[in-house]
Amino acid sequence: MAPENASANLAASRNGAPAAARQPQEIRGVHALVKWESPADEVRGIAAGAAVLLRDHAVLPHQIGFAVPNRTWAVQLAQACKVMGVRASIAEAGEVPSGSAAVIFDFRTPERNVEWLFVVGCTEGLMPTVAATGDDEASRAVQQEQRAAFAHLVADDRPHVVLSYFAQADVALADQIRLPYRRTITRDGISLACLTPTRFISEMGAARPTTVGSQRFLRDAGLN
Repeated sequence: MAPENASANLAASRNGAPAAARQPQEIRGVHALVKWESPADEVRGIAAGAAVLLRDHAVLPHQIGFAVPNRTWAVQLAQACKVMGVRASIAEAGEVPSGSAAVIFDFRTPERNVEWLFVVGCTEGLMPTVAATGDDEASRAVQQEQRAAFAHLVADDRPHVVLSYFAQADVALADQIRLPYRRTITRDGISLACLTPTRFISEMGAARPTTVGSQRFLRDAGLN
């Protein structure tokens, strides 16, 4: 599956027409897995990508959805969207979101009817959640529920899907929120944990999209 589909669709929208109109052969299925250096880079970059779609009238705000792993990521993404001028509301459990804003929702909740879906925080340790990584029967059952929820998000009949994860985090943060890692690197005197995408992505097999670097994603969106 071509890794440039999502960034190409964003680039097409800058030329004055929705990506669906310009590239009908590339508008179905999972288009890209975007790799960011840090959690902060991820939420800023994804919010910027959504801002491009709105700026160029490719979609209306309510046609954009952000699936996140937990409440903390929802709040951080909402703040990044506000900075980028993207109206976004956090959908609480059982609540109907505002019809005039992009919606931020937990990836485990029922699907949202959106044209562009950004699945944010696809990093092992966030998806599946800590509660779903134990060896007991209850943990395995929860993980299976989350696996099914993720699979539904990336189903082939969804028009535009961008998966997103961060590959590094401060070791202190990784330990605090229990992100698994096997090695660390040091940059500018800071110890960073090297992280991997969620196991749910590796389980996609042949349907797994090739990774797109964050700089490529931002450049094709006209943001870098």
